[in-house]
Amino acid sequence: MDFSKHLLDIAKTRGTGATLHYTRGDMRKLPSRWRRKFDAVVNLFTSFGFFSHPREDAKVIQEFARVLKPGGVLVWHGGSRDGVMARFLSKDWWMTSDGTLIAQEREFDPLSGILTVHSTWKRGAKEGRRTHHIRLYTATRLAELCSDAGMIVEQAFDGWAERPLRRTSSEMLLVARSMPH
Repeated sequence: MDFSKHLLDIAKTRGTGATLHYTRGDMRKLPSRWRRKFDAVVNLFTSFGFFSHPREDAKVIQEFARVLKPGGVLVWHGGSRDGVMARFLSKDWWMTSDGTLIAQEREFDPLSGILTVHSTWKRGAKEGRRTHHIRLYTATRLAELCSDAGMIVEQAFDGWAERPLRRTSSEMLLVARSMPH
């Protein structure tokens, strides 16, 4: 499921199958027919925290819980507020393998938890700018949101590493289980 038709079209070129279905939609309101349908929900690569109000993120977690079968698993991956702040870089730049120069300037509002990233890129005569905002969460707050939705966080990892989440982990992977309804 994705909100972006473009990204769904790309996904379809990478794989199809009898049991693989692509759905365009909003993660805050998953299809009603999906109630208690899935053994697992997977939310990866910082695809969370982009809504303007934290209440919207709470809706997403509620929807994840709603579509999970009792005992189903949520795998959530994204930025860890603690780790990002422990290693905060207000500015950096790098060159990609195709010669594109990318520069970023970052601001963080500790009250809202919103990280604002101003990106500039240049490749030859082409250049562009983009700004995006993402609300960063602590593992504690995500565990509270999961608990409010009827899920218990059972494991917390340092991103994709097989080691526990640490205060300095810039990414986290949480595994939560849906409680029996």
